[in-house]
Amino acid sequence: MKAKEALQTVIDRQNVFASFNKEPKITIATLTKTDADKIYNSLAGAMSPENLHCDGEITPAQARAKARIYMAAVRELQRMGFEIPEDCYEIR
Repeated sequence: MKAKEALQTVIDRQNVFASFNKEPKITIATLTKTDADKIYNSLAGAMSPENLHCDGEITPAQARAKARIYMAAVRELQRMGFEIPEDCYEIR
């Protein structure tokens, strides 16, 4: 999966949760630093071992596939000029 596609996948997931909370949706075309920080924080949580491995409910290969998507999204955000916040140590 390409980095931009991975970021779109992550944003799509983020937008599902945003719709439940009646928050505005995020788009790649209008991404702000606040949006990027929100995505980074979400990815940091998703990359915790418990979440990444679904508490042991998925195979190691499935967990690695998830991690590749998440890290590709991180690379795309970095390519776009958004730095990883200091408190997101899981993805540093």
